Amino acid sequence: MSTERDVERIVRSWMDEGVTALPDRVLDLVLDQLPATPQRRVPWLARMFSLTNNPLGLALAAAVVVALVLGISLLSRPRVGDNPQPTPTPRPSASPISLPGATWPLEPGTYSLPSFPLGIIFEVPAGWHSCSESLVEQSVCYTPTDAIEDTRVSFVIVENVVVDPCSPGKEGLEPPVGPSVDDLVAAISSLEGFEASAPIDLIVDGYHGKSFTLTTPPNPGCDMKTWAAADRTNNVSPGEVNLLHVLDVNGTRLVITGDYFPGEPAAAGLRAAVEQIIASVQISQ
Repeated sequence: MSTERDVERIVRSWMDEGVTALPDRVLDLVLDQLPATPQRRVPWLARMFSLTNNPLGLALAAAVVVALVLGISLLSRPRVGDNPQPTPTPRPSASPISLPGATWPLEPGTYSLPSFPLGIIFEVPAGWHSCSESLVEQSVCYTPTDAIEDTRVSFVIVENVVVDPCSPGKEGLEPPVGPSVDDLVAAISSLEGFEASAPIDLIVDGYHGKSFTLTTPPNPGCDMKTWAAADRTNNVSPGEVNLLHVLDVNGTRLVITGDYFPGEPAAAGLRAAVEQIIASVQISQ
């Protein structure tokens, strides 16, 4: 029950019984509802309660009690439209642009992958262009002015790895790599001639997986290959470092790979740009 109803009930009960003086506890209850300050009681209110030696004075005092409590209650409630700590309005995110298939200069912004098996959205910084190889391997690239090779971020559905990285053919393992993240990480890390770091646990947009690096030997003596998608086999260049993220997206194995070349003058900045793109990834089915 609310305080104002308590006070009103007490006052009316005393009036109904013909009492000609209000008890101190009623006065204390009302005074307790006034804004608390270190000052003494309000003198005019105390004098008014001293007039309750007749029914008219008691009725007047009771009316003042009820009015005060109701007024305090109303003042303490927030007014309609009050919002002392406004909640920020979320900014609507920009609609992603479908990544063009052919080589195409890209404006900085949010992009999606057209006809890809998974819904992928990511941010592309300035200076990058589209360089997709197929529907199951879609990429963006950056070509430094003082380098021969592109720096690339790719989204790939990997099915297998090659038997021999230096073989001129494209034979994959038989039987193929198993379906799990760990299966693929182990197969890629075991490719002959490559240096692989220890995999670490990874979460991208709520999906679990593994992250590791794969470094191509600086002088392999052949055109090396690594993994295979449905319609192409991946080639790598001497000295290339791949930052690999292998994820299980509700049963679909997604590989996000970003490569760079440590010997290039802008290597540190390019790796940072690759990591920035990968960190912006959002995934849906």
